[in-house]
Amino acid sequence: METELVISGSGFPPLSARGCIQELVPLAMGQFRRTVNGDLVFLGTNGKKYKTTISCEDKSVIATDSLDVGSIVEISCIQRLWQKSNGGKIELDRIPVIGSIHVIDEHHNPLPIICYDRQEITIATQQSCYVSYRPILTMRIVRYFLKTDEWGVKTGWQMELEEV
Repeated sequence: METELVISGSGFPPLSARGCIQELVPLAMGQFRRTVNGDLVFLGTNGKKYKTTISCEDKSVIATDSLDVGSIVEISCIQRLWQKSNGGKIELDRIPVIGSIHVIDEHHNPLPIICYDRQEITIATQQSCYVSYRPILTMRIVRYFLKTDEWGVKTGWQMELEEV
C-alpha cells in the first residue's frame, strides 16, 4: 500500500500517491463583524465543517477519469482528529476509518476499546483520555490540478475539497 488516503471514485496508479500531505481547515460558518465599540463578534452558527487540500509529488498522477469539479466524493483522510473524553461512551464528531481509532490516557498509555459502533465507542475507563482517528468526510471537489516537471522527471497533483 502506497498511502492510507482513499478518494471514492478515484484510483491511484502505481507511484502516484506516496507521501501525500493533507491540510484540514475548519470552515467559518458565518462572518466576523465589528460592533460600534470595536469588539469583534462572530455572526454564524455553531458546528464544524472542513475544507481540505491534499497534495502529492511522485512519479505519476492520480487517475482523474471520474473526478469532476463539483463532484461529491468520500475522503478517508490521512489527517487524524483528536477528541478529549471523560471515558465511558464517546461520540466521535465524524465516522472513523475502520481500524484507525486509538485511545490513550493522559500519560500516553493505550486504552482498550470495548465496543465500536459507527461513531460511538466505549472504552474501559472512566478517566480522562484522548481519542484519535482518521475521519471519513463527504466532500465536494472545488478544484484540482496536475503538474509535471519534464526535465526533473517529477509529477504532482493537488486537490481542494469542502465538506458538504
